[in-house]
Amino acid sequence: MKKFKSLFFSLFLILSIALFGAEKTIYVGAPKAPPVLPVLRMIETNALGKDYKIDIKVWNSPEILIAMVQGKEAQFFAFPLTVVSKLYNKGLNVKLMNVNTWGVASFISKDPSVKSWKDLKGKTIYIGLKSSPPDVYTHYFLDKEGLKEKIDYNVIYANKAEILNLVISGKADNAVTIEPDTTAVLSKNKNFKIIANFEEEWQKYKGDKSSIPTAGFGVIGEVAEKDPELVKKFNEEYAKALQWVKENPEEAGKLAKEKLGMDAEVIKKSIPKMGLNFVHAQDAKKTLNEYYKIMKDYDPKNIGGKVPDENLYLNK
Repeated sequence: MKKFKSLFFSLFLILSIALFGAEKTIYVGAPKAPPVLPVLRMIETNALGKDYKIDIKVWNSPEILIAMVQGKEAQFFAFPLTVVSKLYNKGLNVKLMNVNTWGVASFISKDPSVKSWKDLKGKTIYIGLKSSPPDVYTHYFLDKEGLKEKIDYNVIYANKAEILNLVISGKADNAVTIEPDTTAVLSKNKNFKIIANFEEEWQKYKGDKSSIPTAGFGVIGEVAEKDPELVKKFNEEYAKALQWVKENPEEAGKLAKEKLGMDAEVIKKSIPKMGLNFVHAQDAKKTLNEYYKIMKDYDPKNIGGKVPDENLYLNK
């Protein structure tokens, strides 16, 4: 009788899958950083519909992200804008869907002698995520002050968690951090102060009030070609979820704690400073072209040697 029931259940399951289709898992590669927060909301609301389940694969360095893209370990990825350009220019079939994070980085210090970039001469600065926009901008701003790495200052790279621990413990005097880490540091180690806000620095050198693009979401090109409706739906739902995060920081903080073990209170406090603003890749193209040209003139290798052409950007 038990065998009969087991056989009946198995047949029922097979028949159900055949008739109604199995739930498909959509994998999203993202760091524990601002771009992931809307994805948590999408998971909570089942934003892609009953046929899809969203699962997050966390990456904590550009090297891991690049390996994940090359191995096609996810369909969608949160990309630092320098990294997506590098991958595209190396021939990988990736599409940028949107820009969602602007600014977000700060240069912080507990050294009383450091009051500006130029005061880093002879000192060491800690940076997470090598080759990410905050890393590239740091070198760009220091270059504008006439300082060169290994000649005038040193850089030590570590992943986000390591940088956070070094700074909070006071073992690092100078660092570049992004939200929510900046808020966490300032609340846990009162000796640190923000020396430079990257958005303000960018505007100073550009001579306007433009925002500094930092990160966006992208998709494996084959997925965009084979299932454009899914990709369009993901982009639309991501935009809605991002707006919800901005309007509901306390609930977003709770989601971040529940699903990724992040500090709910820190997330809540830092959301207004995260520079979250959804812009479709096509609408951001002019800004991104300008950004990539500046990066190319400064150091072409940071973006893969050249300004990416328009095929990088997902069509509407």
